[in-house]
This record gives sequence, C-alpha cells and structure tokens, in this order.
Amino acid sequence: MSSFNLELSNTLKARELAAAYKQAGRIHIPGLLADQSAADLFKAIADFKEWVLHLNQGDKLYDIFPDQRKAMTDQQLHDLRMAAYAGAQKGFQYIYDNYPIYDAYHAGACAKPFDALFEFLNSKPFIEFVRTVTGHADITFADAQLTKFSPGDFLTIHDDNVYGKDRRAAFVLNMTPEWQPDWGGLLQFFDKKKHVEGGFTPSFNALNIFSIPKPHAVSQVSTFSRRARYSITGWLRTGTDPLA
Repeated sequence: MSSFNLELSNTLKARELAAAYKQAGRIHIPGLLADQSAADLFKAIADFKEWVLHLNQGDKLYDIFPDQRKAMTDQQLHDLRMAAYAGAQKGFQYIYDNYPIYDAYHAGACAKPFDALFEFLNSKPFIEFVRTVTGHADITFADAQLTKFSPGDFLTIHDDNVYGKDRRAAFVLNMTPEWQPDWGGLLQFFDKKKHVEGGFTPSFNALNIFSIPKPHAVSQVSTFSRRARYSITGWLRTGTDPLA
C-alpha cells in the first residue's frame, strides 16, 4: 500500500462534541474516520515492521532501532525490560514501540503511507474539526507518532505540558480492533490526589482528546492480551511548526 485517502466520517457533529469537551476537558469520539479510511489505516499499521523500541531511564531517553534490536540477545532484551519495570517502581517510566511520524516527515524520510497520515492530521478539515471540538481556535498544526503497546508495555503517570511546545491538547486515535478492558492499555486520568477520575478503553477508530495540563497514564498491557495496542498519538499545537 503506497498511499491512501483518509477522510473524516460524515456523521461527526463537532459542535455537540464541543459542549461535552468543554464540560469535562476530555472526550471520546467514536467513528472518527470513514469506514474504508479506518480499515486502510489499520492494515498499514498492522503490516508495519520498522518499529523503534522507545524507553527512558530517568531523564535519559533511548530509542532502539530495528537493526539494533535484531543484534541484541534475548537476555539483553529481557534485562532492558526488567530495568524499565524497576524504574516504574520509583518514578516516571515507559516502554513501548513507536515510529516518529512528525520527525520523519519533516526529515523527508517518512515511511509510506504515513506521510499521507501526517498530511491528513494537518489538513484543513481535521484542524478545523479539532479547533471546534476543543474551543482552541489558535490550533495551527498537529504532530504525531505511531505507537504499539505490546503485552508488558506501559506509560506511567505524567503531564504533557512541556515549555515551548505550545500544546493545547493531546490526542489518541485508537487503531486496535476488538480490544477488551481487561487487556489493559487504558488511557487513565487522575485528580490532584492521584485517584483515577476517568479513562477510555482504546476502541477501534475512536479519537480521544484531552486538555493540557492533565495527569494521565497508559496502564500496562496485560500479559494475556491477545494483541498489541496500536494508536496514533500526538499533540494539537499553536504557533508556527518549528520543523516546517
């Protein structure tokens, strides 16, 4: 599949969604894409092989590229995961696979057909839709990455409010069919006392948007999950895209 056309569903009612978003500061929007668009996008993601293992150790970030991962032994990969689990006991920690669409696109090296996905997320119809839903008329562009949370992967509690990024809201476009809540991978939100105050199951072709700042996490995908949790995640930002 070299390219595809992505279209918003014609059943979306942005102004009605805006009222719900304004009240809660987050929203779950089922059926974002037209059916064929969703099917094509899922196939492209499921067929993709160039995943980057993405993790941290304290403030240090690590990306292990496919060739590097192939060169590692099973024991080395196991030790890496055990170190991530140990880190999660003490502070902010994550481990999952990703593909940095935003960076790759601006470097002129984005894997097809995800260049078309990035262009869709920055198209007039999508930007106008998220402006209306969030009430942020100053949103000018979106960045994005593919993510794949396999059994055992997780992202602990954190906040996406990063100085200089001008993020108005975060989004997650879920692309895994037939997900069960017991499999984990839930997008969870926390109050000031770190109680879970809400969350979303990663339903296929559903867009989650939430305001920034907001403490949130992705719960660990269960070891008995039947599949990986696929999504496109990113931020809706204002100002001029610094990489454009």
